Amino acid sequence: MARNFPADTRGQRALEELYERELKTQIKWFLKNIKSKQDNPGKILSANEIMNTPLPKAAEVLPKNLLEPISSASPPLIEVVKKEQIALTALISEENDSKVPTDMFPAEPNVVHLLYDGISKEGKGRAKYLKERNKTDVEDKYPYPVLSSMEYGWSQGRLIKEGAAAAHTNKRHGRVRIIEESFYRRNGIPIQHCAEML
Repeated sequence: MARNFPADTRGQRALEELYERELKTQIKWFLKNIKSKQDNPGKILSANEIMNTPLPKAAEVLPKNLLEPISSASPPLIEVVKKEQIALTALISEENDSKVPTDMFPAEPNVVHLLYDGISKEGKGRAKYLKERNKTDVEDKYPYPVLSSMEYGWSQGRLIKEGAAAAHTNKRHGRVRIIEESFYRRNGIPIQHCAEML
């Protein structure tokens, strides 16, 4: 089923403009007709009589607080704002000078060298770099789980490798035991509940 409302911002802006125009037209019509209705209460007016009534002036209709001119900002306030901006820029430059920790550990120099060795079309360069970088475990690439999906199984790689070695000798499904003993489950459902799915 198609949507009946515009989902893009351009369509929404066009509708907003149409609504504003319609509202302005309604207000103009009201202001034009209110005078003729006040002059002739209860009388049904023709279209010509309505059209010929003069529009009221803004001073007659609008409240006095809206008619007062807006005062400009005083110069001392502008000077205070400029001083605050200078102080903030100095603070920001000090923060930029300090070393910001990165989300990802830097790649090994021999892997970085692959970036400049050939082009991706030939399977070298960036393509080879990404393949080599992808071989590295997530725990070796990031100091902490960057995404919430990484929290499941974070730092389980070592346990799985140890369990896989033991699984060849002891159990048919050694990985299940590792998950049952040490895997982080958010919803707290016991593993026995869904054991048949594993």
